[in-house]
Amino acid sequence: MAKRPKVTAATMILSGGFLNFRRSVRYAARYGQACGALGRPPNLEEYRLFHGMSLSQAYREQAAWRACVGDLLIYDLVNKDAWADKGFSEQQREDAVARWLAGRDV
Repeated sequence: MAKRPKVTAATMILSGGFLNFRRSVRYAARYGQACGALGRPPNLEEYRLFHGMSLSQAYREQAAWRACVGDLLIYDLVNKDAWADKGFSEQQREDAVARWLAGRDV
């Protein structure tokens, strides 16, 4: 079993700056809300529509996340038990990662 990457607020701020840190935390929180409401991990378009934001705003939030954590996905930072507590299977997490990496979440 792979060890989860260690990401802290300090490392995120050092990597992306404070403004990107704030945006990335908001992105992660909103992404969790959309996940819970939709019953599955949303792609970026579904995320955007769920929160009623423009495409450019959704991209800015996603870009802020990437500036702070690099290539790590939200799915990489949430442990298996927390994922299961939200009612998602490991297969759903793996499918979401695969869609993201294939570029179908943009």
